[in-house]
Amino acid sequence: MKATFEIPDDLYRRVKARSALEGRPLRSVALELFQNWLNAPEQPTDSQEDRPSPAEIEKFPWLQITRPYIREGMSHDLDEMREAIARGWGAEAAAKNHRGKSAE
Repeated sequence: MKATFEIPDDLYRRVKARSALEGRPLRSVALELFQNWLNAPEQPTDSQEDRPSPAEIEKFPWLQITRPYIREGMSHDLDEMREAIARGWGAEAAAKNHRGKSAE
């Protein structure tokens, strides 16, 4: 099956460059990422009580985008947090895309 989706230019360039350095086709990298995502254990959704207060969000605006993807017990390693955010955004985009196709 063929699928078409938009990827931010900077992200695409970085993935393309790394896949070239590793001598791997971009298609195999994408398939590996999809498979790893499907094989990863599902993460529970946060309840409203776990979310930061509006005052915290104003004090630390980055919490607004990171909080839905950071899980209790995660390391504070920035790369791990970036990966968690990327996985979360990818899952949201896939769900949004799936809902859009269901409506057609």
